[in-house]
Amino acid sequence: MLLTPWLVLGLAVALFVAWNNGSNNAANMVGTAVGARVISARKALVIASISCFVGALLLGVYVTNTMMRGIVNVVSNLSETTVTVGMISALIAAGIWTLISSIMRVPMSVHVCVIGGITGFGLSLGLEFVNWGTILRIFIAWILVPFITAALAYTMLKMLLWYLRLGKLEPFIMAVSFVVFFSPTVLTLLKAGLTSRHLTLMFLISICIGSLAAVIALMLWRRTSRNRVGELEAMKILLIESLIAMSISFGANDVANAAGALAAVMYVQGLHNVSIALRYSVLLSAIGLSLGIVLWGSRVIETVGERITPLSPSSAFAAQFSAALVMLVVSRLGLPVSTSMAIVGGVIGVGVARGVQYIDLRIVIKIFIMWLMALPITAMTAFTLVRLLMHFV
Repeated sequence: MLLTPWLVLGLAVALFVAWNNGSNNAANMVGTAVGARVISARKALVIASISCFVGALLLGVYVTNTMMRGIVNVVSNLSETTVTVGMISALIAAGIWTLISSIMRVPMSVHVCVIGGITGFGLSLGLEFVNWGTILRIFIAWILVPFITAALAYTMLKMLLWYLRLGKLEPFIMAVSFVVFFSPTVLTLLKAGLTSRHLTLMFLISICIGSLAAVIALMLWRRTSRNRVGELEAMKILLIESLIAMSISFGANDVANAAGALAAVMYVQGLHNVSIALRYSVLLSAIGLSLGIVLWGSRVIETVGERITPLSPSSAFAAQFSAALVMLVVSRLGLPVSTSMAIVGGVIGVGVARGVQYIDLRIVIKIFIMWLMALPITAMTAFTLVRLLMHFV
């Protein structure tokens, strides 16, 4: 594959989107823990950056495949120039709106921006070029995820408070630690067409990894208990674990925002192998995501971590952990759903558990308005860019 000017441009724009995606959505991973004041922003961002990179490499290919050819099928009879111009236009439209959102300190759903951009590209060719069935499934997921996460966060917080009243946190800590490491492991190893023997081996490996994590967490908790550090130390363990889980799920899902379009460009620019294009694009986009998180991720932390509703360590954990579980599942299903939707739903859920009066509805409304505006604006921007660039090309 030759390094053509179009490929260089596609790579540059994809890294721009990945950088902005990481910086804007870093709050989804660390905002709750930082808002609860159990870890510094710098340490949280470093942990999130590393975990995000791992999640992208483990599970990122599934959603990337959907973004690459599920909305507009670039592997069909579209010309090389059409696909390249269309996907680059989609990335430019998404990158601009995400950057605006970061400047305004609003946690943006970058998936909405990119899907809007790709849809605008498809519409510039004609209605029949857009896979409306895939769009419908994505819309349904967008509607359901915030509500599912809010309900799970509400339930999780009630359970945690019950364990705290009993003074018996050990079973809860072990269960959470097990799930944090069992879930991504089993979802990574799960493939279509596995035999019963392979399925058994897959679950045994996942159970061993999850059990090891649970034992380590229990040892850490008992050591802090002996030192009489108390409940805050237990919540630090839980929050850091949920931060890791959320970062893994973020990398698994959101890497596709840049990687999907980049994979399409790489495919038509000479790398005529879908599997290899997906892997290379995921790797490069994961680097951009991780750098965006660690170098510019502090801008939106305050909005998620403090301004929607004040967070205690227990409520921060419930929001973060619930969002992580939901996002891991939808990532494996190949559904491009933003972690912004999940974490905002989680924060709202714990806010409802504490009382609706604790939720700043003005911030919630501002976030949802920005999300609703993103789809038509990025679609129109990409549509216009495609028409202009195709005219000059």
